[in-house]
Amino acid sequence: MSEPIDIVESLVKAQESGEWDRVLEILRDEWNPLSQDAPEILLDVIAALPPQVMAQNSRLRLAEEYLRRALDRRPRGRAYADIITDDPEAAPVDRLAALTGRIAAARGAGRHRDAVTATDAAVSTLRRMPVEVIPTFANALPEFHFHWGLSFLLVGRFEDALEQFVQSHDWAVSVGNRMVDARSVGALSLIHALHGRCGQAEEWLAKLPPISDDAWWADDAVIPSRLAEAIMHTERLEPEAARMVLSSIDIHLSLDFWGPYFALRAFLTPDDPGDAQALLSEFDAFVGGLAPDYANIPLNAEYTSITRYLLLQILHQSDRASKILGGVRVDVESSTVRQTGATLHALWLLKLNRDTEARTIIAPLLHASSAQPRVLIPALLIAAETDIVNHRDALLRRAAALAVWNRCYAALAVGAVSTRQCLADLVRARGEDKIADRLLTVVENAPIAGANALTRRENMIVRAAIAGRSNSEIAADHHVSVNTVKTHLRTAYRKLGVSNRSQLEQLFQLGR
Repeated sequence: MSEPIDIVESLVKAQESGEWDRVLEILRDEWNPLSQDAPEILLDVIAALPPQVMAQNSRLRLAEEYLRRALDRRPRGRAYADIITDDPEAAPVDRLAALTGRIAAARGAGRHRDAVTATDAAVSTLRRMPVEVIPTFANALPEFHFHWGLSFLLVGRFEDALEQFVQSHDWAVSVGNRMVDARSVGALSLIHALHGRCGQAEEWLAKLPPISDDAWWADDAVIPSRLAEAIMHTERLEPEAARMVLSSIDIHLSLDFWGPYFALRAFLTPDDPGDAQALLSEFDAFVGGLAPDYANIPLNAEYTSITRYLLLQILHQSDRASKILGGVRVDVESSTVRQTGATLHALWLLKLNRDTEARTIIAPLLHASSAQPRVLIPALLIAAETDIVNHRDALLRRAAALAVWNRCYAALAVGAVSTRQCLADLVRARGEDKIADRLLTVVENAPIAGANALTRRENMIVRAAIAGRSNSEIAADHHVSVNTVKTHLRTAYRKLGVSNRSQLEQLFQLGR
């Protein structure tokens, strides 16, 4: 393969000389380096092609529009759909390009089910093609497979998505497409991380190609891999490291993945209603500002429920939180995201000593595949904590073994002190001393009786009082009178069963 600067010079020279066959040859053979390193020049050359040349190479119109919108980071809406033609007699690459264009257009219009239908058709079309034909359009295959994988991912068809992203990665490596390689590797690592298979996620991240900081596609291409990295830090009980990675992400640059991004931020939010309220406000504003094509992504809609649930629990609004996830019934056929939400709610019920309800929720999930440690590990822990037939030790051993094998430890940290001590011993016996030490230093966050009844204003004032703010300082902070602060504190004292600030501070210190 030629150096990018030589390719550009050859392309421009052929265009200026009107050597259109030569231009088409370069575009066919060198599309990947041109799109990665010189997209503006590539677009200028395509725009200069005579109408008769464009008419004979319809896929270039699709490629041109797609690349322009990728550079501008605009969704692919109606204008993109209007240039897509469906000619069953077209050349194989043109046929696949048209189907992939239809997929992108449907996804861009928020019609994700239609996008998946077109994706199934594209995959089936490729499989019916003679094997010897496929290498003739190898340069296009990384992008095709990536878009097909993304369509499957966004509706929760994870296994199908994995297959397509692996194909995208393999073809990208073979033709030198670093841009699509980075995106496919990131998507693969993220899917494994979301399922709790952090060992596999780490293996995929090791395959991430070098990415130049000045590449036009760098900022958004790395977002899935960074999300995977943040999840892996979370699973290793390294919350600060996870927050640092999340702080480096501008989710506006990759709107396909905003659901997992906000859910992880909510999971990592400290037990502080002020922080939770700030994130909830940010989240509501973000979702409210999304175009329908991104707001309606099925995968992200499911993560929205988890995000709101976690933040409302921190805000001591358990009744509202329970309405989000408490009524969701799951079984082994439910989506992994729904199952994850169910285990979170069951863990909360366990903290409230509502063992029967927690056990009922997770009972079907005990039959989940071991390929879903994100679901199976907490289900095993809840089963152990609510065990009535003396299987507790066996269930804890199984949970610890699954956690070590998959490097998925976060669920081990949410149980009672005695359970964490047992789990720490089990993972230490398997050579995970650092994880064992971290399990023993986790600060237990038990629910505080009466806190759920506090209003938002009472909650903020109570937190300020615990932080040592005087009544006059609290009044100034919240733009109310001192008497109003006193009234809210008296009401909060009554709800919490305390009489003064000293008892209030003691109550919340014990609760932590």
